[in-house]
Amino acid sequence: FSKNYAIDEEEYVLTKQMRDFCRKHGIKVGVYIRGDFIYSEFFGDLLKKEDVLAEGADGRVPTIGYGVDWRKSVCLHKPKTMEMFKSDIRRAVVDLKVDYLHFDGWNFGGMETINACRCETCLRDFTEFLQRRYGDNPEACLKRFGHTHLEAIEAPGLRPQPLAPAGLISDPAWQEWISFRCTWSARIARTVFEYVYSLNPEVAIGVNIGVPVRENGALLLGADLVTCTDGADILMNEDAYGPYITDDGKIIQRARQHKMGHEAGCWAWNYVGKPQWASQWGESSWIGLSHASAFNKGRVTYLGEAESSFLAWQKEHWEHFQDLEEIVDIAVWRERKAMAWADPMSYATAMQVEQMLIEERIPFTVAQHAWPAGTKVLVLPVLTCLDAPSCRKAVEFAEQGGGVMIVGNTSLRDGWGRKREDFGLRPILPEGVAGPPVSTPQYIAAVNGSVGGETEQLADHGAFKYRKVGKGRVVYVSGLVNPESQPSLFNPDHTFNLDLDTTNWRVPEDADNLRRALSWLGGNQWSAQVESVRGVLANYYRQKTTGNRSVHLVNLTGKPVANTVVRMRIVEADTLTVMAISPDGPPYENVDWQCSGNELTIAMERLKAYTVIIVSSAVRGNPGGE
Repeated sequence: FSKNYAIDEEEYVLTKQMRDFCRKHGIKVGVYIRGDFIYSEFFGDLLKKEDVLAEGADGRVPTIGYGVDWRKSVCLHKPKTMEMFKSDIRRAVVDLKVDYLHFDGWNFGGMETINACRCETCLRDFTEFLQRRYGDNPEACLKRFGHTHLEAIEAPGLRPQPLAPAGLISDPAWQEWISFRCTWSARIARTVFEYVYSLNPEVAIGVNIGVPVRENGALLLGADLVTCTDGADILMNEDAYGPYITDDGKIIQRARQHKMGHEAGCWAWNYVGKPQWASQWGESSWIGLSHASAFNKGRVTYLGEAESSFLAWQKEHWEHFQDLEEIVDIAVWRERKAMAWADPMSYATAMQVEQMLIEERIPFTVAQHAWPAGTKVLVLPVLTCLDAPSCRKAVEFAEQGGGVMIVGNTSLRDGWGRKREDFGLRPILPEGVAGPPVSTPQYIAAVNGSVGGETEQLADHGAFKYRKVGKGRVVYVSGLVNPESQPSLFNPDHTFNLDLDTTNWRVPEDADNLRRALSWLGGNQWSAQVESVRGVLANYYRQKTTGNRSVHLVNLTGKPVANTVVRMRIVEADTLTVMAISPDGPPYENVDWQCSGNELTIAMERLKAYTVIIVSSAVRGNPGGE
């Protein structure tokens, strides 16, 4: 419909005809809109008169892609750009009367080191941002910057060559620039969403921003996933991470992306690919659909030849995919501000812990803001810059009966990245945990620079220390990931390396001790567990309306698996029903089960690609057994 503000009027007539045909047959209509760059050749006259283009630190207008200078980046800080964007939106909603708007390129300001904007409008807005935050509080300003001359603080990265921090971000200017970009991204997103809903509150909105799981999206894109999607319905995740098993045995999947998207209040939209081995079953996208259904609460997306039998199966059993909430025992806490300032080792640690939970099939989620009620264990993956309120939340969680896994430098610095005299989590740390004696200064990424940046090495690397605190338990380990195992984040020309990287789709080297520590923190029992071969994934839900619980099993191995066993903790019930449904057919729906006290054991004869086990229980006067 509108790619880069260009609408072909002749094609628009055909678009309206297509809309009418869809309406006639009861089909919803969505359109594509992209507003982060413009076709300069199409708008030559406008660009001579209006200020809409972005500008890089080198003074040139960034382009999207190499060899396509006519695709120029625009800046949505500029009023005329937003006016043009709204004009296309209005035409789609009011004139075309669409049901769905798909916003591609949902990024405002470009990617640091590649096409980030440093135009005069952005720089003025940055100064105003600082003045709003610190202008009325000179004492805080002095503590933050060492002076009160806010108008003299320049946006970082103002050099011809692209630069960005490679390690822990403790430079106040970079921290404030990241906060500025994330705040403006949220502001622009809210402006667009409110405008759409003012035209038609029933229109669904999808945004394509991706879900960064291995890199710092706040630094690179100026985007906080929770705030820049607040108001959207669908989060498109355009990555190449699965689901499949690599030749060297790595299990690639999008479990993290789905869980992070759900916390942002969005359904995920993925490209469903074709695993290399799929042809041996003759099913081009079966695994992709199965994986999406299991981790996206039954919502699947697909481009290409439709797998009509899978969709028909879902429609037949649609009641079992409604009003689902995940069952969570462990939350990996990617606290938003701490991760925005984080060393890349924080991301590597989070990913490897999450990978172990995925492969071990333990009920978990990735929490960015708040962890779900009922969480038993909280994992803090090297959250070095953990502010005081977050420290208090973690301490209270432990004291009230939760289990806390603390890794590395977590809480060694405050929310501004200033080194504390002692860990902020000292009240719950086990005995013998000491901070590093020295630290090296922050540096800016150099040619082939290491992943490090600012490094603070702790003693007793890999030693697990246990402690009981109040009603809860705490385990501390100084490190789970070897820094030498991590690739450089930057190319030789200083730009961020966008290559597909699966380094951290693996479990930590000391997975056995980590497994024992997490089990101890969780009281040596999980809500549910699955015993099967490696490559079988599981996700767990509770249906809010009925109390039914379901276990979604997805097999990535490429061949049927026998003798999968599910163990589930339940409340003793007067009635108990166990059933299985599978798009692979009745042979993969056979289960035997038995209940002893509050432990339910379900034996599944065969698993092909995807089976859902549904458990219904009821106590007199309390359906769902809760």
